[in-house]
Amino acid sequence: MTAEIGQAAIALSVLSALWAIGFLCVGLRLRNARAVQSGRNAVAATFFLTCISTGALIYGFVTDDFSMRYVVEVSSAAQPLLYKITALWGRMSGSLLFWLWLLTLSGVLVVWQSRKHTRDNLADYALVPIAIVQLFFILLVTGITDGVYNPLVRFPGGQVAPDGQGMNPLLQTPSMAFHPPTLYIGWISMTVPFGFAVGALASGHVGSNWILRSRRWMLFSWIILTIGITLGGNWAYRELGWGGYWAWDPVENASFMPWLLGTAYLHSVMIQEKRHMFKLWNVLLITLAFQFTLLGTFITRSGIITSVHSFAQSNVGWYFLGFILASTAGVIALIVYRRERLKSENRLESLLSRESAFVLNNWLFVGLTLIILWGTLWPILSEAINGEKASVPEAFFNQVVIIPGLLLLFLTGAGPIISWKKLTPNNFRRMFVSPLGIGVIAGALTWGFLAWRGNPMPIYSVLCSFAAVFVLAAIFSEFYRGAKLRAKRQEGSFFDGLTRLVMRNKRRYGGYIVHIGIVILYIGIMGSKGYFLLESDGLKLGESMQVGTFNLTMKDWFQERHANYARAGVVFDVEKNGRPLGEMKPARHYYEKTGQGETDTIESAIRHFGANDLYIALGDLPPNIDNGGIVNVQVYHNPLINVVWLGVAVMVLGGLVAIAEKHQPKPEE
Repeated sequence: MTAEIGQAAIALSVLSALWAIGFLCVGLRLRNARAVQSGRNAVAATFFLTCISTGALIYGFVTDDFSMRYVVEVSSAAQPLLYKITALWGRMSGSLLFWLWLLTLSGVLVVWQSRKHTRDNLADYALVPIAIVQLFFILLVTGITDGVYNPLVRFPGGQVAPDGQGMNPLLQTPSMAFHPPTLYIGWISMTVPFGFAVGALASGHVGSNWILRSRRWMLFSWIILTIGITLGGNWAYRELGWGGYWAWDPVENASFMPWLLGTAYLHSVMIQEKRHMFKLWNVLLITLAFQFTLLGTFITRSGIITSVHSFAQSNVGWYFLGFILASTAGVIALIVYRRERLKSENRLESLLSRESAFVLNNWLFVGLTLIILWGTLWPILSEAINGEKASVPEAFFNQVVIIPGLLLLFLTGAGPIISWKKLTPNNFRRMFVSPLGIGVIAGALTWGFLAWRGNPMPIYSVLCSFAAVFVLAAIFSEFYRGAKLRAKRQEGSFFDGLTRLVMRNKRRYGGYIVHIGIVILYIGIMGSKGYFLLESDGLKLGESMQVGTFNLTMKDWFQERHANYARAGVVFDVEKNGRPLGEMKPARHYYEKTGQGETDTIESAIRHFGANDLYIALGDLPPNIDNGGIVNVQVYHNPLINVVWLGVAVMVLGGLVAIAEKHQPKPEE
């Protein structure tokens, strides 16, 4: 009966979404407060109905209701409770329902947040596009396409399967329990700033109010998306056995492109708030960021691109493409209609100014996005042109993003310290000379160090060191000057001055902390991507291998039985420079119920040494391992890999500081 209630709730949510769209539009058009309130209530009703349907599906998982088709496809009786619940997004139909639930949650939060904003109706205008997006997903979940079915349907004739097929083993990891939902939350929360942008265009109030009202939503989206992307990289690092965390996979790119555009938007809106410029830029950036979240879903679910992360091939992706084109056309029509109001009130006065730095920043982010999009879609384009799918190697992306990436790194330091309107000689002497000098010294030291180590002295490493140290010097000098001045005014300690400085302007100094995290991230990427050490060998029990300063001896093997898989692996004694460091136990998991995934997964053994990792992955284990069977072993020494995770943590910390600042939006004139 639970499943039938869930199906009924989905059907009713079609009506509630249509009710919300209709009454909000009529109420806003006729300035009828009662009709607008009815539309708001319908948004809340859609959320309530989606809660019922989502809860019904989760109940089916927890109770092992194998009369439900979706439960059979992604769960099994032996599956741990955590993975029964996370099976909700284990395949396409359930993931779309989960997406819909998060989307309706966003809508009802907008209703709740705007309950005190009686001076304007901007939130009501924003709810219209949000409700339209909700309706699109509701229709998908009802099963209107061949590739998606209602996840609450039962097998015909009252059939009940004896057990489920189980979830893809690659998804049965802690990282995958949290990586997809964080990505979904990051993507979906971009719908709200997009809704406010469309609402501003529709209402004609295209000043800064819509930006202020949606600022926290966008920061929240950026923070969560940063965490989600990192969790995905950490999952790839731990579970795929290749020693890396980012391979420019199409689905990785699909999550990264909205992040790039969202980052550009967060920088660009500051110019609109400060100088009343870039109004059109900001509408376009948030529209692109939102549309790229849908494009990522199209890539993931259409089957047109092969990826370890992607869902099965279906035609649902083409519905996403159609919705992207239709909604983009609607925004363009509104932009044309409001083109006079979108004109900037000020002009760029100099190429050397903070405004120009933000323009360059925008173009670099958009350019990077287009480069990644081109590389991601090239297999499709090559097939259309030549009849063959040409893969794009990781080296292509690594090469083409270097120059834009280094320029963006430099701008994280130059942008905040360059003066508005025009760079003055005094501003250059006071803010730039010392950081530039320190950066040049760092670049020269890097050059010398690489030459001493016998490396080919790649110019990119030198430029990265120069830019990273320049940014750190510029930002720390900002903190130092501000804290010292505030401590002098308050007659307190330097630490008190620093605390007051950050607390009085959380957005600005939270942004500086984010920039520090980005520098740390760049340093980690430079080390872990360019200088890891790999050794591969086939070993018998008792044999050893040397990896740099590490010696590994395979002394034993083991087998374990768990609820829904068997674990088998080997035991290594690890020494560094002759000093024992203990044991490492790489393994493989063998699953009985695998859905449509592989039957086994690689469970790498990772040992942390400060910023570095020793990483061991196993090939297939031979059945005669006790009698001279050879085990294929890959060992990586990854320098600075933990600096990558540290950099992301600092970025998230800065985002949390920035989001804590309160803004009181003013009504549009």
